[in-house]
Amino acid sequence: MDVQSAVDDVKVVELRRVSPPPGSVPLPTTLTLTYFDVVWLSSPPVQHLFFYEFSGTTQDFRDSHFAQLQRSLSLALALFYPLAGRLVPSPDSYTGDRVIRLSEGDSVPLSLAESTADFVRLVGNQPKRVEEFRSLVPALIPAPSSEEQKKESPLPPLAAFQVTVFPRRGVSVGFTVRHVVADGFGCTHFLKSWASIFKAGGDVSVARTLPIYDRALVGDMERLKRDWVEFQTRKGKVNGTVRASSTASEIVQPSHFTRSTFELSRAQIQKLRDRVRVSSARCPGVGPRVPIPSSFTVAVAHAWVCFAKSRDMLTTDGGPPPAFHFCFAVDCRPRLDPPVPGSYFGNCIGSTQIEASYAELAGEDGLLVATELIQAAIRRLDKGLLGEIDYAFRESVEVHKYRALSVAGTPRFGVYETDFGWGRPRKVEIVSIDLNEAISLAESRDQQGGIEIGVVGPQDEILRFALFFQKGLRAP
Repeated sequence: MDVQSAVDDVKVVELRRVSPPPGSVPLPTTLTLTYFDVVWLSSPPVQHLFFYEFSGTTQDFRDSHFAQLQRSLSLALALFYPLAGRLVPSPDSYTGDRVIRLSEGDSVPLSLAESTADFVRLVGNQPKRVEEFRSLVPALIPAPSSEEQKKESPLPPLAAFQVTVFPRRGVSVGFTVRHVVADGFGCTHFLKSWASIFKAGGDVSVARTLPIYDRALVGDMERLKRDWVEFQTRKGKVNGTVRASSTASEIVQPSHFTRSTFELSRAQIQKLRDRVRVSSARCPGVGPRVPIPSSFTVAVAHAWVCFAKSRDMLTTDGGPPPAFHFCFAVDCRPRLDPPVPGSYFGNCIGSTQIEASYAELAGEDGLLVATELIQAAIRRLDKGLLGEIDYAFRESVEVHKYRALSVAGTPRFGVYETDFGWGRPRKVEIVSIDLNEAISLAESRDQQGGIEIGVVGPQDEILRFALFFQKGLRAP
């Protein structure tokens, strides 16, 4: 597979600043951060990209759609107001604490751009260079609100939007957001609401499930929150990198990485389950060793094994690392007691991590090993949620000295249901996985019960990953 590159010149046609409609949100409004939020304070932004078919020109889109996109975004921000706010120091709390504050004049940037890139190739599954996607997602560039006009350093927005037209071929909607504002469930809720409002011509009533902001729903975790802020401050002082925020423009992204998409059909997922069952049956012990794995579990287990086989595992001292790390997140809303409503907007996910040796993952029963470890980690979360999450978040600071694999997204998001009225997306990407060599997961666009896996990494490793990915599906 040859990797083609066509990094284009993206021309910005129009830039708007969008705020919630006047009077729709009491100002100023402040939203506190919970423990689930503050663990993402120093994380880089998350970048989502949706591709749609569109047969008109840039001027056609500008005349017929852009004003309504701006209006519908304003209406959606009235419902999801934290996205339009700023991250500021808490005026009445301990050092290092932050709050989200929406003040008069706060806004998000919405840009309209035009691209000369090959739309059809960008929405394909074949390898593409990661820099081809970066110009399609916006950076979080500071712009002063009315309260910040006298400040020398205005605060960056927490979200930004870019709509890019590929004349007579398609259009993309790029969304950049600080993770501290909301997790993937919250961001997906917002994007679907915005799309529905736009499609309905500005009728907000189509957003049937409204976001919930009650921080008391996640319980009292003030001690964990305070300990985490102090832990991060100590780590920052040791490394000399104490930072309250980061923007996309501050992140150094590797330009030699490529991006590909791999698909698993429902039949292939079942075949992987069968492989786990066969491996379990022939291993020592009586009866099956693992429950029937979910589609998520067996898909990410297969990806983990393929990455372990395809990556250069040598460390700087010439030997293999002591462990190969894998990090993934779970939704804590149904796991808290009492459960938190699914429409809770903010962060309510927990990260957990596991490790295995290269020999374990690359061996004959590597898929079984990976599956068992993932299932065991989920069981630990179910039994001791907060303790496991806090341990995992702290350990994640250490494991990145080795090349750890992480997961962004889940088929549960239903990203291909995000319809602005132009039909279902042709392709959905999480652009920001190129910051840490993560994989992305989404439901298959065209196959019921299937899964799309987006991967990013050095070209030679991705090509080896592809070979092992297909070989694993052919295995008996």
